[in-house]
Amino acid sequence: MGVSHIKLTKRAANHVIQLSVVGFELQSKTAIELFFMQHQQSYALVPAEQADVIIFDMEHPAVKPLIDKYRGERPIIAVTATEKQFPSCVTLHKPLEGKRLIKAIKQAAEQFSSGAIDPPAATLTKVSNAGEQAFQAYQTRLAAERQAIADYRAHSSDRSKASADVRQRFVLTPDATAAVKPASADTQAAAAAATLSEVASAAANTLATESPVDELAVNDVPESDEQAREHRTKLTYQMVYECCGNAPDVNLHEPDQRRRVFFKKDSTLLAMLLEVIAEGNARALPVEIIGLPGTLAYLPESKQFLFDFSDDLLIPLALTRFGYQELTLKVRPDLDAERPGVAGVKVTIIKSDELIWKLALWTSKGRLDRMLDPDKPHRLNRPLDLDRLLPIPHAATISSLWGRHSLSAIEVVKVLKIHQRYVFAFMTAAYALGAFK
Repeated sequence: MGVSHIKLTKRAANHVIQLSVVGFELQSKTAIELFFMQHQQSYALVPAEQADVIIFDMEHPAVKPLIDKYRGERPIIAVTATEKQFPSCVTLHKPLEGKRLIKAIKQAAEQFSSGAIDPPAATLTKVSNAGEQAFQAYQTRLAAERQAIADYRAHSSDRSKASADVRQRFVLTPDATAAVKPASADTQAAAAAATLSEVASAAANTLATESPVDELAVNDVPESDEQAREHRTKLTYQMVYECCGNAPDVNLHEPDQRRRVFFKKDSTLLAMLLEVIAEGNARALPVEIIGLPGTLAYLPESKQFLFDFSDDLLIPLALTRFGYQELTLKVRPDLDAERPGVAGVKVTIIKSDELIWKLALWTSKGRLDRMLDPDKPHRLNRPLDLDRLLPIPHAATISSLWGRHSLSAIEVVKVLKIHQRYVFAFMTAAYALGAFK
């Protein structure tokens, strides 16, 4: 029995297990911390290097190096929204529940202490030769690369198979076009299908040239293509994560999985923005949202927002759930875009659609407003000025497709063969702008 096993056994005997929670988003991590605060007699939260059991969110891209580091040294609980099982870990599927989480902690501790979870071969073998150590490290990297390639191919194959039935409705090959000549076919329907085929083909070409932001560095853009370079410099991994999250695609036919893609904008800053716009337009006077760490007001005459705090503060505010009457409205006739009336601070003036778009993306984080049905066809009622709005991956392609045809969010995902979170984020933001028919 190794040192880690002895340490864990002693900790379990004292009925206090030290836990570390890694990779979870702020709201989920806060909920987990609050849960364990109610069980302080049995559990304590500590940094990963001090933990007896580590709980990882497997959907977070930054956890893999830490898992490789601690696998075989500590009991690990792998929390995932997929059906995948993780070796040398106790796998726990989302959504998290208190009883299931405690059961998984006990299971992980017992299996690790009993040796049921075997450490990697590299930790069992005492290697004194530096050359053998380097070879083992190489073998480990090679195995990880092969596994990543296999996972990617399997994922791509599943996505292609899942989208085949929808793509057949939109993409017409020359042979199929020549073969389909029904005498009683509706002319307008045929024309619409042909137009949709062109859009899908154009979308495929666009997606072929648009590499994901986390797979292509800015320096890889050809020097001659300045426009493409400028577009990609606007997108960073952090921006995409803040706007679209990193949640995996789900099966919307499964009720438990379907619930994960929706959120309520009630009691959020986004809901207050829409409310203050309605109030300002009705009164034809500037209206301020009271209760924020600074001034945020709507100017109906110029259809702009005015605020005097850092733009970075808007992101955590977008994710905050405010209590009853914690935010209120106040008429501010003294505020003006030319003479803000806020002395001694830097004031930002922004178009209302730009702020609503950003707040909707940051609030949704790749999810759908619960007022939207992903299976119901929608169509944009006006073009969106994507040159001004905060960019997200594939926004131009999604806008082009939804601007010409009435499609559901699920159909857009399958036609373009992109992640659900990109389409859901775009749909939520466009809905907040009132851009859907």
